Amino acid sequence: MDFAPPDSAVATAAEALVIEASPTIMLQHLYRTYWYGRALVTSDLDEDAAYIATMFHDLGLTGAFRGASSFEVVGAQHAASFLEGRGWDVDRIGLVERAIVRHTNVTPGEDPVELVVQGGAAFDVIGFPPDSIPTDVTNAVEEAFPREGFKEAILRSYLDEIEAQPHGAFAMLETSLNFSQLLQARPDL
Repeated sequence: MDFAPPDSAVATAAEALVIEASPTIMLQHLYRTYWYGRALVTSDLDEDAAYIATMFHDLGLTGAFRGASSFEVVGAQHAASFLEGRGWDVDRIGLVERAIVRHTNVTPGEDPVELVVQGGAAFDVIGFPPDSIPTDVTNAVEEAFPREGFKEAILRSYLDEIEAQPHGAFAMLETSLNFSQLLQARPDL
């Protein structure tokens, strides 16, 4: 399986920013999220928008970018600023922002870019929806982007975010779905 991301200048710059800001364990999650999302969404989509939204979706959980707002809002704001600086039009920027902010929603997004981030993250973190991605694809993704220690690290980040943002997206997921239990119950692939 070829894991070549979009090769535009903006996608490359977004990836470089995220590589610098993210620990390896988080970076591997971002890549898995993108490739799982691409396995789930086969319709035409704006590849650069999907890749950038995926790269920025957890930026607000990193030390360098943690902010006063919920992590997904912080990531969306940084993505918007990043894309404005590169001349993207307001509609495309809005698409990336929505995909980042909505990635924690339990209701599926409407746009393929939203679905890539939302579906890819859900599959990587809690294995949902089960059996939605062929085993050969999951094996290839896991081999290319190992998850060693990810479950513990994401649980720690998740609980830290709830403490910092008691009315944020993760707190809502915990209240509505007992998400920490779903995360802990995820079988390793």
